[in-house]
Amino acid sequence: MNIWNQAPLTRLILPFLFGIIFAVYFPFQFDYSALFIGALAFIILIIILIPKLNFSYRNSLWFGILINTMLFLSAYQLTIFKTEKFSSNHFSKFIDSTQYVYARLTEPYLEKDKSIKVVLEILEVKQGEKWERTCGKAMVYFKKDARSLKFSYGDELVIRTNFNEVPLPQNPGEFNYKRFLAFHNVFHQAYIKNGDWAASGYNTGNWILRNSIQLRNILLDVFAENHIQNDEYAVGSALLLGYVDKLDADIISAYSSTGALHVLSVSGLHVAIVYIVFNWLLFFLDKIKYGKIIKAIVLLLLLWFYAALTGLSPSVLRSAAMFSFIIFAKAFNRHTNIYNTLAASAFFLLIINPYLIMDVGFQLSYLAVIGIVYIQPKIYSWFEVKNWLLDQIWTITSVSIAAQIATFPLGLHYFHQFPNYFLLSNLIVIPISTVIIYLGLSVFAFAKISLLVKYLAIAFSWAVWILNSSVEIIEKWPYALLKGISISVFETWLMYGLIILFLYYFTKRQYRYLVYSMCFAIIILCSQILEQNNQFAQRKMIIYNIPKTSAIDFISSKSNVFLTDSTFAKNESGLLFRVKHNWWDLGLTNSKVISTEIKTNDLNIKDQFVQFFDKRMAIIKGQEEFINPTSNSSQIIHLDYIIVSMNPQLKIEELLKMYHADRIIFDSSNSQYHLNKWEAECKRLNQDFYSVMDSGALVLDI
Repeated sequence: MNIWNQAPLTRLILPFLFGIIFAVYFPFQFDYSALFIGALAFIILIIILIPKLNFSYRNSLWFGILINTMLFLSAYQLTIFKTEKFSSNHFSKFIDSTQYVYARLTEPYLEKDKSIKVVLEILEVKQGEKWERTCGKAMVYFKKDARSLKFSYGDELVIRTNFNEVPLPQNPGEFNYKRFLAFHNVFHQAYIKNGDWAASGYNTGNWILRNSIQLRNILLDVFAENHIQNDEYAVGSALLLGYVDKLDADIISAYSSTGALHVLSVSGLHVAIVYIVFNWLLFFLDKIKYGKIIKAIVLLLLLWFYAALTGLSPSVLRSAAMFSFIIFAKAFNRHTNIYNTLAASAFFLLIINPYLIMDVGFQLSYLAVIGIVYIQPKIYSWFEVKNWLLDQIWTITSVSIAAQIATFPLGLHYFHQFPNYFLLSNLIVIPISTVIIYLGLSVFAFAKISLLVKYLAIAFSWAVWILNSSVEIIEKWPYALLKGISISVFETWLMYGLIILFLYYFTKRQYRYLVYSMCFAIIILCSQILEQNNQFAQRKMIIYNIPKTSAIDFISSKSNVFLTDSTFAKNESGLLFRVKHNWWDLGLTNSKVISTEIKTNDLNIKDQFVQFFDKRMAIIKGQEEFINPTSNSSQIIHLDYIIVSMNPQLKIEELLKMYHADRIIFDSSNSQYHLNKWEAECKRLNQDFYSVMDSGALVLDI
């Protein structure tokens, strides 16, 4: 019996997934969609419930098409229904005529250097003298002060502000924050000054979530009271409670580089341990009448409370939903097929929130589990290990390999890197993190027994320290991380096709699957060769849109020189967010970040002047005086471009008496005041210009 018959939900979820994805990329509101879907459902019910129709629907192609069509359309319409901006009372329908809104915090705030970042649900907007009920969420930044630091989940505020749409990425290759927020039903943002908001004094957040957040804060205080601090506090609270606010960039980088980042987000491993602990503690219920049902209810409540406690991340939701179906089946002595359980949990979560399908964590989480369930037994069977310890090592190794096979194409596409020592790091990380979870739960359980909790907290700190140290050591090894990999969505799908066909070949031992997989490999190879040829031939100049920063890239073949100010040159996170993804997309392997003069075969930067291949340009910066490189001060110098940077005090008319330029480019280091003045002058003089701040990064093919 094949998987489709053993796990029918795996077949049914496919059209449902395609319906959601289609709605995400091609959203459209149909007037009579619900009526049409209802008619399809009615026809299907008639076929199933009326045997006299003599219709053998079980093996009918047309009945299958009918079912798949209904699932596809239902998923499509569900996604449109869950997209709040399509609602008639979405607050964006009123923002042109309102300044005051009444809003509620939908999650705990995130503290940044100079601001407090929160997601607000807009409950009402003021229209004249009347308040209109609305829906929708917005990303809002408050100036950080003593008042804003007191925000709690569920607090309601009155705010005076103007909302703006979240902007599209302003640079090539930059992370698409607009799309990311849209998948969370957030389409607008605002910046709030100190005097433009007031607390209403009400808190109407979901009481379960509010109390779970309060409990999490109490448990975090238990760590602090027992002198668990610094990196041990940050990693321990992330690993056990899903609290990631204290993780710094170095820790995240170390875990990411070694392929161990998954332990810092509460997922299947953590939920499984919690399930095992409480399943063991409730063993006595198995001996009483209806005990299994009572035990199942208690376990379900505990699992979902833990999920709420850790922030309801996609990985936690997936794990909690999957274990819920397992618990339910065991309570009624039903055998569960793991693929059916996975599909059922996915159905359950996607009906609640269809946009989870676009969450990277959700995608990687399900792929990893599918890889472990399907691939790991096959890898494990390669060797028969009789020694208990070696068998445990081989089990963890086979799990790591299976999960990596299932997720690495998606990881390459999203993160552009591959951890070469993932096998070793997981051999260390998984056992130690398991010990940490048990120790952490013990710290919470015995928090009131001061003598015992003291030693448990010390053991917990040492375990986390060993984990951190191991990861940091592995990160420093040579070739620990393969970086700068860029593959397209098309190539990602091709890689998964290759993996699936290879697995079919090893499972079925049919030669044609090997031939098909080789065809996929050849297509991937040809795609890479074509991409490499284009990259070797490229010559570009890019002026990036980075607020208050001058940033110019000179790209020749697979090398580039990035000219920027000394402050941004040292800003690793800024470089990663704004420009490095573009470098990887362009296949750049030799990058120089400079703030001064340079001379290469293709590029010469000296004083205010730049020669890049056959293009000549001048960079007019700050308060530097204009330089005429000729002995004749009255001679006008012809340039291809003039780049105006860092708010120089100049008049375009005076500048054009010294230089003639095909185009004047105003970069993003200038103020809006100066830009408005210069743009008006350029229009009056019929001078071609480009404002990076207004129009986004400028990409010039040389």
